[in-house]
Amino acid sequence: MTGAYLEVLLTGVTGFLGHYLLAELLAHPRVRCHVVLRPPVLRSCDRLERLLAEIGLDLRALMSQQRVVPIEGALPDGIASENFSKVDLILHAAGNTTFQGNGSGEPAHTNIDGTRAMLSLAKATGVRRFVYVSTAYVCGDGIGHQPEAFSSTVPRLRNDYERSKWEAEKLVWEWGCKHGIATICRPSILFGHSATGRASATKGLYLVARATEILARAMDTKNSLNRHQIPLRILGRGDATCNIVPVDWAAQHIAQIALDNASESTVHHVTNPDPPTHQDVKTWLEAYFDIGGGQFSDATWPLEDPNHYEDLFYSLGNICRDYFRHGLTFESRCAAEIPTGRRLIDRESFARCIKYAQDTNWCRTSAETFELRRPAGNFDPKWYFENFLPRTVPRSIISQVDELTAIVKYTITGPVSGCWVCRFEKGQLLDVHTGVGSPRPQFEYRLSYDDLVDVVSRKRPLQEVFFLGRAEMLGDIERALKMVPIITEFLNQFPVTCSGNDAAVSCTGEAC
Repeated sequence: MTGAYLEVLLTGVTGFLGHYLLAELLAHPRVRCHVVLRPPVLRSCDRLERLLAEIGLDLRALMSQQRVVPIEGALPDGIASENFSKVDLILHAAGNTTFQGNGSGEPAHTNIDGTRAMLSLAKATGVRRFVYVSTAYVCGDGIGHQPEAFSSTVPRLRNDYERSKWEAEKLVWEWGCKHGIATICRPSILFGHSATGRASATKGLYLVARATEILARAMDTKNSLNRHQIPLRILGRGDATCNIVPVDWAAQHIAQIALDNASESTVHHVTNPDPPTHQDVKTWLEAYFDIGGGQFSDATWPLEDPNHYEDLFYSLGNICRDYFRHGLTFESRCAAEIPTGRRLIDRESFARCIKYAQDTNWCRTSAETFELRRPAGNFDPKWYFENFLPRTVPRSIISQVDELTAIVKYTITGPVSGCWVCRFEKGQLLDVHTGVGSPRPQFEYRLSYDDLVDVVSRKRPLQEVFFLGRAEMLGDIERALKMVPIITEFLNQFPVTCSGNDAAVSCTGEAC
């Protein structure tokens, strides 16, 4: 710090954690934050302004006071080196949480290449302090107590996300050995605000909660089974711990670590010293959604003999199959600052967080989810449902599912909207209807135009749009759930390619 302010460059500021980090940094009157925003910067500023307003901060006032300085840029390139000329430390919180890699190159593109680019800029401009926000789960499939240390031995990593964060840590640690002081912060699973339950995104444990909600809704239409005696095997251990922390608590400690005058490179676990067990989480979810019967099991996926309800629950994706498998403990200096007898997450705070997520339609009404909508371009849902589907379904996995007999409604909202009712009989698409005179649907899928484009182009899995509350199932939820894996297989067989700013569509395979 050579001037009146400690100059901090912050990435990831519009993320779930990032805007809380900004608030914590600004609580120190001698800190000025240079925040990296994606182009166009004015629209990103609008998004950040909404996020900060939700937690009581005025971005325009902070900018006029020169406490916040926006910088236009996108990782892994596009940040001009002159923006680093006055920076004292970099707090790199930008990241991509995609668990498994996809055609876009994520999560490696953001997490590895983006971190490498930031380190190169730090080296070129003489920044000596680099703070990196990683994850406590870079230990992968480890067991036992995890130390606050970086190990050059590659752990047994479980997915592409963990791999990308470990690779990024390696880059940061090597930079620290040669060029400056590296600080690695490893938060565990982020949850809602400790007092309000607020969250601006629903990932991680929220996805399990969303799956539980959908299962509970399916049970609403079933009178033959006691909803508190659902025969569901939960893959994992009930006595293992689920290390979740309030997002504001994590931000407070990461900011404190970043602003400390470190003299050497260090690793910090920002983790819960007294986390709930998986049994606690199960009990809380069952109480909140008024269902029960699930039992932890040491069975492995795929189940040899899944029952009807297990098929429904696990049709929603890997997160339900993997979430309760592992329980770790972590060395953490942050733990010493928690008053004895106080739990960071208890039943009351857990319920508050789930209620906030539900009240905001799984955080879709939060400022973070105001994305730039792509123009309608040449992708036409009418063409997709009335032309593409009739030509492809006869040669698809759908035609092999003899038990598929259903009347399904698809409602698309947004810049291009409409409703299509598809009538299937023994795996065959008999006809597609629109408007007055359409047959009465047995269930309905409702999603936005943007999400339709993402799903048909395989940019985003169908299960994910339901998990994130971006799409809804109406009517016979049980039958709608059973069809999700079939639709997913069809989308994998016959994707469309959306390219360019106008979202033009070209088709791949024989269907075109």
